[in-house]
Amino acid sequence: MKKNVHLDELIGAVLLGIMSLITFINVMNRYFFKHSIAFTEEITVNMFVWITLLGISMAFRKGTNLKMTNVFDLFSPPLKKAAIIGAGVLGTLLFLFLIVNSLQEIYKNMTFYKTTSEALGIPTWIYSLGTPIFSLVVIRELIKSTYRLLKQTEGKEG
Repeated sequence: MKKNVHLDELIGAVLLGIMSLITFINVMNRYFFKHSIAFTEEITVNMFVWITLLGISMAFRKGTNLKMTNVFDLFSPPLKKAAIIGAGVLGTLLFLFLIVNSLQEIYKNMTFYKTTSEALGIPTWIYSLGTPIFSLVVIRELIKSTYRLLKQTEGKEG
């Protein structure tokens, strides 16, 4: 049986591996040398945000996102369709809002603030790039999930 490999899962696994390795090295450094490596927290916190967005996209693809099925199951088929479409539209709007605001923040950090991270001195907009990029991945999976749920609802109805 051939298993599909999704890019978001692969990126998430790589990021999680990097985070684990960096954190492990930092723990060993604190244990043996009694000093913390300052940049590790900076990197892991930002990667954690990216992994969270990737996890949201995976949840939509697998249908494991948070749902209120106790209420939804009581709906009539037309109301179920309306609820699915409404949830899809609201979710898409939420992530579009996140994209717009994160792009505005990236622009401000690149042009006006020119802030750098404390530990590594990296421009902070670089850390922020994952938010709009991975939000697009979430929107793609959210739309596909909405379409899939509508098809399932039509199948049960007919």
